[in-house]
Amino acid sequence: MDKVIATIKLMAKTGVFFAHCDGSYVERESEFIKGFLGGIDQVGDIDELLKQEVKDTVNQTYTLDGIIEETQQLLEGFNEDERKAIVSAIYMFIRKVLVVDKNLDSVEKKNFRIWKDTFGIDN
Repeated sequence: MDKVIATIKLMAKTGVFFAHCDGSYVERESEFIKGFLGGIDQVGDIDELLKQEVKDTVNQTYTLDGIIEETQQLLEGFNEDERKAIVSAIYMFIRKVLVVDKNLDSVEKKNFRIWKDTFGIDN
C-alpha cells in the first residue's frame, strides 16, 4: 500500500508542477488534479491523516528537477515491468494536465520534453 500511496502522491506533485509551469494555474487544472486526488478515497484502507497529506500536495510548489529525482527514487522500488507501467501512467497523466487548460505553452512543452527524455519516452 505504501508504494501505491507514494505513486499517487508523486503523480499529484507532477500534475501540480506541470499545471503551474506555464505561469498560469487555472480552475480547470485545479479541478482536474483535485478530481484525481479524490480517487484516493477508493484506494482502500488508508489512514485519514495520510489521505490528507496526499491531498495537501496541491498546496506546495515543485521543480522539474525535484519531480524527476523523486520519480527516479520511486522507481527504484519496482521491477522493470512495474517501472514501465508507472512511467506510462505518469506520462498519460501529464498529457491530460497539459491539455486541460486548452493552452499548451512552450515552457510546458520544454519541461515535458525533458521529463520524457529522462524516462526514455520517444513520442
